[in-house]
Amino acid sequence: MNLLKQDTRSEEGRNVPVKNIDAAQELTNIIRTNLGPNGLCKLVVTHLDKVIVTRRTETVLFNLTVEHPIGKLIVMAAKNQAQEVGDGTTQIVAFIGELLNKIKPLVLMRLPMKDVQEGLDLAMTKALEVLPNLEVGKVSDLRDQKEVLKALLPVIGAKIAGQEQLVAQLVAKACIDVLPTSSQGEPITRFNVDNIRFAKIMGGSLSDSTVVRGFCLARNTEGKIKHIKNAKIAVYGCAIEKEEGETKGTIVLNSAQELQNYTALEENRMRDKINNVILATGAKVVVCGATISEIAMHYLEQAGVMVIKVPSKFDLQRFCAATNAVAKVTMDVSPQPEELGFANSIDAKEVGGTTLLVISQEKEQGGSDEESVDSRISTIVIRSATQAQLDDIERVAIDSVNTFKALTRDSRLVAGGGGFEMELSKLVGSYGKTVRGLGQYAIGAFADALICVPRILSETAGLDSNEIVTQLAHAHAQGKSHEGVDLNTLEIGDMKATGIFDLLILKEWVLRFALETVKTILSVDQIIMAKPAGLKPPPQQTSGAADSD
Repeated sequence: MNLLKQDTRSEEGRNVPVKNIDAAQELTNIIRTNLGPNGLCKLVVTHLDKVIVTRRTETVLFNLTVEHPIGKLIVMAAKNQAQEVGDGTTQIVAFIGELLNKIKPLVLMRLPMKDVQEGLDLAMTKALEVLPNLEVGKVSDLRDQKEVLKALLPVIGAKIAGQEQLVAQLVAKACIDVLPTSSQGEPITRFNVDNIRFAKIMGGSLSDSTVVRGFCLARNTEGKIKHIKNAKIAVYGCAIEKEEGETKGTIVLNSAQELQNYTALEENRMRDKINNVILATGAKVVVCGATISEIAMHYLEQAGVMVIKVPSKFDLQRFCAATNAVAKVTMDVSPQPEELGFANSIDAKEVGGTTLLVISQEKEQGGSDEESVDSRISTIVIRSATQAQLDDIERVAIDSVNTFKALTRDSRLVAGGGGFEMELSKLVGSYGKTVRGLGQYAIGAFADALICVPRILSETAGLDSNEIVTQLAHAHAQGKSHEGVDLNTLEIGDMKATGIFDLLILKEWVLRFALETVKTILSVDQIIMAKPAGLKPPPQQTSGAADSD
């Protein structure tokens, strides 16, 4: 008796966990070579025929069409890691694949899944217990660029080796510029990654990139005024044009004089409104989120007011955040002094053939701070010769901004280059030998799987991974807990002395998400897949009907 709907696929039996592990390893084998500065790129052609060349795991996974449900669980784990910390997606996928590979012999030996999962829970509990002891330093001041670079350089260097110093400096400056402070002067743990914007301009090189403390728009001003300094800004989300009635009406003009009087009346109304509503506030810049009539442009130009049109409501919100302005929804009421924005300078520049409107809050040397405001928006202007490189640098910069956000939550650092994993593997492995029962095998598998990071780093660098791992194990057994793979010298070294660090919070969430994903995969003993939704196939033509034709 078939209880399931027709065309429903089902897999069950003792071999289902093994098949699930094999499916997971097939996906993780694609991603594991992305790890490290010498990681290899993947060329992905999307369903829209867009070609993407990158080694950023998040981009690769989200553009792949993964059909297997086990593969989707791994993609979900990488997505959760990206949302929680912003980086570490390659590490979590590689660790999931390695842990499943180490547990596969236990599954083939028919060990009870309950004992395996209990062993993994014990290993995770021990790992979280010793995690604080593996701290090698911390970012003491989030406003010190040198301190912040210690955490950002490894993140960027793992994706665009050779250019990490330049990109890290850009990201660090942009993040520090918008980092909020409390009344006591202490940094607030809240940091909004949306306050960091990116403007990609084709042409030039990466060294031409810069950071603007403010907002940049890829558009020009509406009038002839292109440059202004120390200007108050009035922002309107409505149109700046003559008033229209709620109902349609007809005006009959019997002579040319009546037409002239009507036109003069409309012009006088617009002039009075601009003088009394806008110019009376002292505003020198008007930003409009809708249309601007020609007569309004005439009087604004006549008064020396810069006019900017921002049709996107999202860009208008960011403009207000950059200038601390409040957008008005009507022109009937003048903006209050606290509703006016301010910008140290607004310039329409020609950059690489693109007109860029730069709203800057950079304070001039020797200038007064009375009128200056702290911008809540910072923009990184990225320059490069190709669109593909622009996109790749932007994706790396986004990961770095998310890493800075993680720093505001937990600034503790651990040894990079696989040093953290080797020391944690030693501690968890030693603990597993003291545990009685079948769970000790799962604890051993957990400890062995941690070594995947230094092993992959060695393989992608062209080194003998077995020899490097053996040397690291010997060094850590002698108490050198900071030893890792130094890819600059292509041998093991002290990661603390070299300045190669990783975030402790990143490693913690990699372990948490990876363990939950592995336990979910191991707990599945049957897969049921319903028929995909869609139109029914057309009925096949019978042989009798074909003969009758």
